[in-house]
Amino acid sequence: KMSNLKPPPVYKVTIAQLAVTIFIAVISLLISGSILAYSLLLGGLISAVPNSYFAFHAYRYQGARNAQNVVKGFIRGELGKIIMTVVLFALSFTLITSLNELALILGFTLIHFVGVVMSGFISYSPTHNTS
Repeated sequence: KMSNLKPPPVYKVTIAQLAVTIFIAVISLLISGSILAYSLLLGGLISAVPNSYFAFHAYRYQGARNAQNVVKGFIRGELGKIIMTVVLFALSFTLITSLNELALILGFTLIHFVGVVMSGFISYSPTHNTS
């Protein structure tokens, strides 16, 4: 049974991460070219996609009655996020021949930072819709 508590609007973090990822990829494409652009794009996606997986699982359940499911969701979400991140980095480094590794890592780091900053800006009250 679900509780009456509303989940935090963590989808806003994912939207911000994807928007900034696309923005930096387009700007770098216009300024520098395709290798830098898709390297930054991949780095951003390697951050944003696993983060959205975590958010989906971590905030699936709320309330004291669902405490066990909340804990399981956080664990499943975090383990999935770590595994996805490692696999996506490994695939990028092994399968993509023309990759700007520094841009990939910088894209990942920047988009991770966007997620951290955006998390601080989310207004959230579990019983009132203030988002």
